[in-house]
Amino acid sequence: MSRGVKAAATASLLADARGLSGDFDSLSQAVAERVGLSPTDLLAMDLISRDGQTTAGQLANRLHLTTGAITGLIDRLEQSGLAKRTADASDRRRVLVVTTAKGDRVGELFGPLAIALRRATEGYSEKELVTLSDFLRKLRSAVAGAAEIIRKSTE
Repeated sequence: MSRGVKAAATASLLADARGLSGDFDSLSQAVAERVGLSPTDLLAMDLISRDGQTTAGQLANRLHLTTGAITGLIDRLEQSGLAKRTADASDRRRVLVVTTAKGDRVGELFGPLAIALRRATEGYSEKELVTLSDFLRKLRSAVAGAAEIIRKSTE
């Protein structure tokens, strides 16, 4: 592949990655509106459901929010019936945040996307899927690194 062709292919790939970011934002906004949450509250629900449970401190750290903001966020999730606070069985001093059955149903709204993504992978070989996964890991790391640089530059 010539330099010009590779540069054009790279530019196209990066433009598609940038567009994908906006597409995910739009999807998250649509789901958040559907269930009556803010995008941040929806992201919190995703983080809680990914691990099955989390602490308020872990949520605050991952969402880069103050403890006061996290308390309000968890209060909203509880009031909506999507999550609840529960005592940690192994350390009664700790409080965990877990999803409720109603909260678990929020993830069902992403079902059509999951089906479409599985279909999208069908035409790729195992080697190509490994390459795509490697690229996505690098892309996520780059995005996280850029966010960290921005956060540190405003402190």
